[in-house]
Amino acid sequence: MNRINLLPHLLSSRIAAGEVVERPESVLREFLDNAIDSGGDEIVIEADGGGIDRLTCIDNGCGIGKDDLALIGERHATSKIRVEDDLYNIHTLGFRGEALYSISAVSKLTIKSKAQDDDEAYTLVIDNGKRLPIFRGGPEKGTIITAEGLFQEIPARRAFLKRAQTENLQNRSMIIKKALCYPQISFRYYQDGALKLSYEKAKDLKERVMMLYRPMGIPDDEVVVLKTHGEEFSITFIGTRQDIHRTDRKEIRIYVNGRAVEDFSLQQAVSYGYGELLPGGSYPYSVLFIENDAALTDFNIHPTKKEVKLRNSKEIHHAIVLLIQNGLERKIPEIKREENTSSLFTENEIRANAKKTTESNFLLEKIYTYRESEKPKNSTWLEKAKELKKLREGRREKEEEKEEKQEVISFTYIGQCFSLFLLAEMDDTLYLVDQHAAHERILYDELLSQVSVQKLLTPISLNVESDVDSFLKEHSEIYTKLGIMLTDAGNGKWEIIALPAIAKDVESQIVSFIENSVGSTSELESEIFAIMACKKAIKRGDRIDSYSAIEILKKVFSMDEPVCPHGRTFLVKITEKELLKMVGRTL
Repeated sequence: MNRINLLPHLLSSRIAAGEVVERPESVLREFLDNAIDSGGDEIVIEADGGGIDRLTCIDNGCGIGKDDLALIGERHATSKIRVEDDLYNIHTLGFRGEALYSISAVSKLTIKSKAQDDDEAYTLVIDNGKRLPIFRGGPEKGTIITAEGLFQEIPARRAFLKRAQTENLQNRSMIIKKALCYPQISFRYYQDGALKLSYEKAKDLKERVMMLYRPMGIPDDEVVVLKTHGEEFSITFIGTRQDIHRTDRKEIRIYVNGRAVEDFSLQQAVSYGYGELLPGGSYPYSVLFIENDAALTDFNIHPTKKEVKLRNSKEIHHAIVLLIQNGLERKIPEIKREENTSSLFTENEIRANAKKTTESNFLLEKIYTYRESEKPKNSTWLEKAKELKKLREGRREKEEEKEEKQEVISFTYIGQCFSLFLLAEMDDTLYLVDQHAAHERILYDELLSQVSVQKLLTPISLNVESDVDSFLKEHSEIYTKLGIMLTDAGNGKWEIIALPAIAKDVESQIVSFIENSVGSTSELESEIFAIMACKKAIKRGDRIDSYSAIEILKKVFSMDEPVCPHGRTFLVKITEKELLKMVGRTL
């Protein structure tokens, strides 16, 4: 008896549909893509029962002719591509020809449409895979598409759907995601007959983004628009200034060629751009719009098309970082008097590291020099080590200049408060310094000037994606200069054979970072040493003596930019004038 069977067509269709259709939001995503591609400027969505019972999308676009309706719902039927090369020149949101086929296999799909050149409208119905004859009738313009009874004939799948209220929230989120990138189109969402969301046409991208931000309490003047371009791409960044931020990356939204995508490296570029402007563990509200050469952009990775491969990702990543770094104003926060209140506030809330520790070893550690017996035998690495020596010598000269600067700084150390802040008076200003972040920065600077490297008895293996693999093949010397020696084992596999001594206990974080990162030398250097320095720094809750506190403050006041390696500002100041105002005195 044969153990292998050919699946019935309808069953195989429903299995394939599971890759595209998970819930009403999945259906809505495909409906919206087609509506946007149609070229209209009005889209209306209606949902009953969270879209489980019925989900309708209405647009006033170019419509679908009778002959094309006859092909809709067939697998891989699409108007977007004709030959293989078209896959590398995609300018529309839909192109795979799987969406409507999948939706029609798990619901009753009805499409009513009138093409611009046709005299009449026509209607197509496909009921859970069963195609009915096309008949006359439909809208005067555009298309009305409806999916009813999602998974009604697949009870096991329907049981996994959430309550209507939850599905409605997902639908609204999807509409917002699509609407942000298309200000020239109006979007309205009706939930069980009631209007729940309305985005009217906007004059530009910022005006559309503010339709999302204003209800959150974010004013227009706290949002900046920055633009740049390269030979093959252009970038528009819309984001909040440093005083408005959140504790997760959910509002770092990324769009590539009009499509919302999930890409950690691009989110990372935005975070790098803000750098020290935001407290540790904080992220901005921002929307990044990238227009890239279609030939260098590949969305043909997953049926949902939410992932993208950019062949020029390194250039785009670097351009984003520089755009934000150069475009945002940087300043040390000051404590100021608020009108009609007796409380004190800072422009940037000081957020301390939540972890407490009993470590009391707060003295600045010296890194032992690299012993001859531990040197790797790889001659290429030795050549790079010579370059590293020159680099460190230059850094030592800068450190010596800083030490000379420290000698002329005059301040009065007042003490430690809340087991976290060091207080000092200089000229007419009172300074509060976060001891953990400040010490972390000091260690970071020391690490840059002198790295102690240890060869590993057992190499650490890494598995990287193709873009990271290509990056490492061209730029592995970036990590060599940081004391991390990598060797290429082939087929996307790499090995770490040497690490800085201070990397002990953070190997897993370093591995994860290398596996997921591309970028410039300065970006990678900053992030790697931030990972290592954080473990050794004085923690919140540690009590330190005045001598050590004064040594830390000397180094802090000699810094050109008092920010920790994670980019968090750790110095806050209040002037004598502001303090007198707060207590009702005058100079």
